[in-house]
Amino acid sequence: MIDKRRMRYIITAILVVVLGLSLTLCTSATEHGEPREVVASTSWTAAIARAAGATNITVLAPAELRHPPEYDFKASDIAKIADTALLVWAGYEPFIQRLVTATEVPEERIIKVNTSNDPDNLIAQARSLAERLKTTDAQAEWEVRFEELVAKIKSNAEASSLSETRVLVHYHQQPFVRWLGYEVIGVFGPDEPSPVKIAELASLNPDLVIDNYHTPIGQAIADIAECPRVELRNFPASEADTLEVLLAGNARELGLL
Repeated sequence: MIDKRRMRYIITAILVVVLGLSLTLCTSATEHGEPREVVASTSWTAAIARAAGATNITVLAPAELRHPPEYDFKASDIAKIADTALLVWAGYEPFIQRLVTATEVPEERIIKVNTSNDPDNLIAQARSLAERLKTTDAQAEWEVRFEELVAKIKSNAEASSLSETRVLVHYHQQPFVRWLGYEVIGVFGPDEPSPVKIAELASLNPDLVIDNYHTPIGQAIADIAECPRVELRNFPASEADTLEVLLAGNARELGLL
């Protein structure tokens, strides 16, 4: 018959072993790049997190919103962000600022990424985030696939002599458009241009107006200039879409795929 003192000793020893094993497994998971929970502000920051190797991602702003940063968070979002390992945002989503204040999320669990839409920046952001997530191997595998698509689009852009195509571009689309090699003769936005500005830009006789799907303001310019207009996306159409899907879709809009 085991006395009570010995029983307490055995129970304590078991608890210590179990706790130590749990900590070891948690540490091992982090060190070896096992999935960590991520809450992303929008489908765009989610796509960057996915490129970095994250697999357990919750997206707050619905992708079907025309302009996701205008999302007004719900009470249910508080629980999502309160217990998350990491919160990824871009710095311009007002609802995240309010949500962080409401939940008092520690600064060390908040990561801001730069969402400039040129491929070089997106790769750099994925690398940086992967270091935080300890998923650098998964990110490296993604980068190989992404660069294959990037090279194909860049090659098609060069073959199309885009440097001879004069374009007016929305402020939020210019990094990608400049990366492609278009001759950018003017930038409009991000605010609605005045009638005087519209006439001024149209008088530049562009071959193409490249607008932003999420905040389109270039139709009047294209109408006066009598030239085609296309809309490109920055925020993926689905919470599950990848940067590859986003990049390929924009390339198709421009006839480059």
